[in-house]
Amino acid sequence: MQTGRASRDARHVRAALFLLPAFFAPSSRLRAAFHRLRGADIGEGAEIGYEVLIDNLYPERVHIGRGATVSARSTILAHDEAKAYTRDGEEVVADTYVGEKAFLGVASVVLPGVTIGPKAIVGAGSVVTKDVAEGAVVVGVPAKELRPRSR
Repeated sequence: MQTGRASRDARHVRAALFLLPAFFAPSSRLRAAFHRLRGADIGEGAEIGYEVLIDNLYPERVHIGRGATVSARSTILAHDEAKAYTRDGEEVVADTYVGEKAFLGVASVVLPGVTIGPKAIVGAGSVVTKDVAEGAVVVGVPAKELRPRSR
């Protein structure tokens, strides 16, 4: 039986080992499979683009719903060490969710602890700092709702 630290270190090694294949595999299905091997929770039929970064230290804290699309060069984080590095606080580690059939545009960034609702759309290059409601369309830095959700 591994100690807590040894178990965590083994998870980090596994997450790092499969990172490059997950970045560059020739098909979305293979990229999703490598991210699953890293520990990410990815639903059936989810599309994962090239060079998608699913948290490098805590991929098991990232959850992507069935049929969701994460476009190329997007980043989904489950941890933030900024405050720990500046000695102003502690590292943030939180589960991050992308709902079923949600769409993340090219080079979008989702911060730790954020939930993207089902069928929501995140515009290309957006930085999502807060939860996004089901069916909402958000764009910008920080991402803001573009128009009210259709009923």
